[in-house]
Amino acid sequence: MWNHHIPSSHKAGLVLTRYTKLVPANSPLAMGMAVGCVAVATAVRLALTAVIGPTAPFITMFPAVLLAAVIGGLWPGLLAIVLSIVATWFFLFTPRMDFGPLSAADVTSVVFFMLGALLVVLVATSMRRAVERLGEAQEKLLAALDASSTGTWRWDIQRDIIEWDPAMANVFGLGLKKTPRNVEEFASLIHPEDRDYARTVIGDAIKNGKTIEYEFRAVLPEGEERWIYDRSRPVYDPEGKPLYMIGACLDITSRKKTEERQSLLIHELNHRVKNTLATVQSLAIQTMRSSPSPEAFQSNFMARLMALSATHDLLTQTYWESASLSEVIEAELRPHGGIDGLRIKARGDAVRLKPQQALSLGLAFHELATNATKYGALSSSQGQLSITWDLEADAAGKRQLLVHWHEQDGPPVAKPRRQGFGTRLIDRSIVHELGGAIEMDYASTGLECRMRVPLTSP
Repeated sequence: MWNHHIPSSHKAGLVLTRYTKLVPANSPLAMGMAVGCVAVATAVRLALTAVIGPTAPFITMFPAVLLAAVIGGLWPGLLAIVLSIVATWFFLFTPRMDFGPLSAADVTSVVFFMLGALLVVLVATSMRRAVERLGEAQEKLLAALDASSTGTWRWDIQRDIIEWDPAMANVFGLGLKKTPRNVEEFASLIHPEDRDYARTVIGDAIKNGKTIEYEFRAVLPEGEERWIYDRSRPVYDPEGKPLYMIGACLDITSRKKTEERQSLLIHELNHRVKNTLATVQSLAIQTMRSSPSPEAFQSNFMARLMALSATHDLLTQTYWESASLSEVIEAELRPHGGIDGLRIKARGDAVRLKPQQALSLGLAFHELATNATKYGALSSSQGQLSITWDLEADAAGKRQLLVHWHEQDGPPVAKPRRQGFGTRLIDRSIVHELGGAIEMDYASTGLECRMRVPLTSP
């Protein structure tokens, strides 16, 4: 669609480059070049004497003055004027090879040459300044394009020639010598799944004469993919024939990755908020059913809500990626005296938990600690609590987390006649939500709880 009307015999290979830097204005090098220009012009004029005679003695000096002024600036141009007059006076005016008196015709020639040469110098100096400003502007533009990962291009539709600036080459990770020279070479840089789309968009733009904006994936020589945004428009001749397209390409890979991550985070946040609200709702309903009074409901519900909040705080510190098991245990036991290494001990391997694992285990530890404070080892000053955990692999080679909660030296305990909400919450957290197993041993010396939880790396 891009090049159905383009002769295949045309070759291409042009790229835009920075302006060649001029010789520093009025420098010794520029002065030397002015002397050289006049010397060459004098030699050429002497060689022409046999052909044109003494007529137009300054005919070769005007190009010398122009060249000196363009290359070197104002003062080299003025120096070239003076040297041209001196050289012509000495070598061409009668008597030759001597600075004799000038005739009226010679004086007239000198005056007209000076006026014309001064005009040439002024114009050339102005042109030089314009070229310098243009070069500076292009340098600034290229710097801006490089900084913004933007490049510009031009496609000669009739000859199928593509021109890229250096910034454009950087966008596609290419050197200037490896830039595409025609449409087909450029198409080879586009992801195969996006080529037909790009052809259709550009073909419609040429047909309808409109500015287009579109995005596509580019495949770099090393195999890396980049997202590119392009804005371009066609240009036509007075008869409406498409001449060329001009445009700019912007590397939007970082933006695309950010958008993708943002979408993923929003989806994940929505999922987690729903889960958290469902957990809070379940806690509220079950706590209300098992509470004998509004005061008891408020106390129990707030305690469980704070346990959930403590784990949330730990997950927030890692942007909801994972939480340390030891930190989860410490956070849930802090309201009950904390892990002091004497009365309450905790020991185990370094384990990172996924968000749902951390929340479920946090609620389970909270219920166990609450029961220990009310009825178990933490209800007496002599009681002790030990929490240990370890990692092992099951028969399939998958990691398993083993947790041992052991109370001792507290009041005698017995298996409850009926299962309360706290026990059901522990069972739901470990068995139903994490797919694990739990064993409660109400030994007379103290409660022992063993938990086995499937564990995958967060």
